[in-house]
Amino acid sequence: MSQRIGNNNMKRVHILVAAASLSLLLGAAPVMAEDCEDVVENVDDAVEIAAKVLENKMAQVTKEKAEAKDEAANTAVKSKFCSAAGEFMGISRAYRVVASECLTGNKRRNTLASLDKSIKQLEDSMKPNCE
Repeated sequence: MSQRIGNNNMKRVHILVAAASLSLLLGAAPVMAEDCEDVVENVDDAVEIAAKVLENKMAQVTKEKAEAKDEAANTAVKSKFCSAAGEFMGISRAYRVVASECLTGNKRRNTLASLDKSIKQLEDSMKPNCE
C-alpha cells in the first residue's frame, strides 16, 4: 500500500480531535437567542460524544495497524480510519452551520475561524488516505 496511515497522522488526528472538541465546546455563547441555545446545547452533546467515539476508534485503528500483516488488513485499517475521521468531519461541519446561525460578534467570528482551521487540518490528514 503506497499510502499508509502513519503514526504521525494518528497523533495529528488525536490532537485535532482534542482541539476541535475544545473549540466546539467553548463555542456556545450565553448571548444566543433562546431557540439557538437548545440547538447549540444538543450539538455540543453530539460533538462530545463524537469526539469520544473518534478517540476510541483511533485507538482501535492504531492497534490494528500495528498488528496488520497483509494488504487486506492494511486496507481494512485504512477504511476504519477514513470512516471515523469522516464521521467527525460531518459533526464538525454541522456545528459550523449552527455556530454560523446562532452565534454573534467576536464569539461567532472566533468560533468559525477555529472550526474552519480544525476542519481544514482534518481534511488534510484524511487526504492522503481517504477518497
